[in-house]
Amino acid sequence: MATAMETVSDADLVLRVRSGDQGAFASLFDRHRDMARYVAAGQVDNRADIEDIVSEAFVSIHQALMRGKGPDTFFRAYLLTAVRRIAQAQNRMAARSLPVSDSFVLDRVEDPEDPAVVGFESSTVAAAFKSLPERWQEVLWYVDIEGMKPAAASEVLGITPNGVSSLAIRAREGLRQAYLQGHIKDSTSQECEGYPDQLGAYSRNGLSRRAHQKVQSHLESCSRCTALLLDLNDVQSAMRAIIFP
Repeated sequence: MATAMETVSDADLVLRVRSGDQGAFASLFDRHRDMARYVAAGQVDNRADIEDIVSEAFVSIHQALMRGKGPDTFFRAYLLTAVRRIAQAQNRMAARSLPVSDSFVLDRVEDPEDPAVVGFESSTVAAAFKSLPERWQEVLWYVDIEGMKPAAASEVLGITPNGVSSLAIRAREGLRQAYLQGHIKDSTSQECEGYPDQLGAYSRNGLSRRAHQKVQSHLESCSRCTALLLDLNDVQSAMRAIIFP
């Protein structure tokens, strides 16, 4: 049974947990416990708290899943975010219980509800993010949302720090293109033979040379797609405020 579970994806295990399969959650625990400990160790001030933090993170996610909430996919990123927040909350609690000098100032206090995550769930960026390959989602989550350095993210992703940086560059560009494409995903027509579906990448010079030339040729005779491209150019001018710089 354990061997069979090893071949099941996280998303399928999550579905089993929601249906009441506690063995599926045990598999998720075994699969991600070591990485959760690694992240907790890097975040918490008192290493004696590591196991408690990891346990609390898993318990909170299990309770969320049983209520129909929590992650549907990308379980590890959700878990590590919970570990990070619990560890930081533990650090703040410990700091309040110790006498400190007047010169000690916290850099910032993190809100219980992360605006970045809320925005991801309720905006066009969310749809663009979810359309990306899982590997791109991972690197964007760890590096751009969680703020991990490439050296730290390399331990999670299993590639070199340089590989993390290279992957992040490709993923960010993919997110920009998907974000732009999201503005015209409902504007396709049979007359244009799928050309509108390529305008997001075209506007970012992300097509192959041959595909770029084909789209360019189509634009010369299609006022509808040209108008869509102009709309995308307007969207792109404000994209820096929405998509990762």
